[in-house]
Amino acid sequence: MELRQLSYFSKVAEARSFSKAAAILHMTQPSLSRQIMALERELGHALLIRTPQGVEPTPAGVGLLSHLDSVFAQVERIPEVVRTAGNELRLARIGVPQGLPQDWGVALLRALDQQLPRVRVSLHEATTEEQRQLLQHGMIDLGLLHTAAPELTCRFLLTQRMGVAVPPESALATAATISFAQLDGLRVMAHAAGEVDVEVSRVQQLTEAAGAETEWLFRRFSEHSWLIALASKVDGVLVTRTSARRHLPNWVWVPVTDRDAAGDDLDIRTWAAWRDPAPSHLREIVDVMRSVADSDHG
Repeated sequence: MELRQLSYFSKVAEARSFSKAAAILHMTQPSLSRQIMALERELGHALLIRTPQGVEPTPAGVGLLSHLDSVFAQVERIPEVVRTAGNELRLARIGVPQGLPQDWGVALLRALDQQLPRVRVSLHEATTEEQRQLLQHGMIDLGLLHTAAPELTCRFLLTQRMGVAVPPESALATAATISFAQLDGLRVMAHAAGEVDVEVSRVQQLTEAAGAETEWLFRRFSEHSWLIALASKVDGVLVTRTSARRHLPNWVWVPVTDRDAAGDDLDIRTWAAWRDPAPSHLREIVDVMRSVADSDHG
């Protein structure tokens, strides 16, 4: 198959129309249709279906679309790969999750420059589950995961405390710690499922165990998290200290003390993960990561 055919398919799926996609691509509709048909023949599956509402991807098409973002991202990085190899350097593609402590990340990059000067890193932001898929498909070389994946080789790196960020005027702002019982009657925002290893069901179970009536809002965190929190009029945000500093710099962060039924806390743990056999420079990178890891980061 050709990369341009994948690009054509992506554009038709995005436009939900062969004619609109053809106009965007500056080609005729029959020519575009022939390219898509050739791709479908090679893959052995129909990728698009015409409906009264327009063109929709088939289940096979949906699966291909979910994979193409990674493919196109890797293609865009080809100049970086060639430039690095041309300078006789080793490139490591590393996945990073949201909420990684910034000071730890800065310290890591400095340490890599000092200890592994012939290695260059290319960072890809993605959730734990997204990184597991990227690792399986060889799209990244090393992942920083919030869970120890059994299908991968993993090495523990660091722990981040979980807590609740509250407005300065909140009655909880002066507390040394916060329990889920103290969230009774409050509206609290937390990470959406899949972002960090504090699952929706686990948070809800802890709330029930504490006998609290808490209204939870589960959202994917981004640069606009503070705006979402304000618009939703939440009383607090369940988050790590690092994320609180980044997204809610004027709020007060207080650590959470609760543990689940198994006695586990809510702290976020991060593992370095890779597929074996791994080149020696990847293991050297992990050694550097571990050397700068600080379990007191929050």
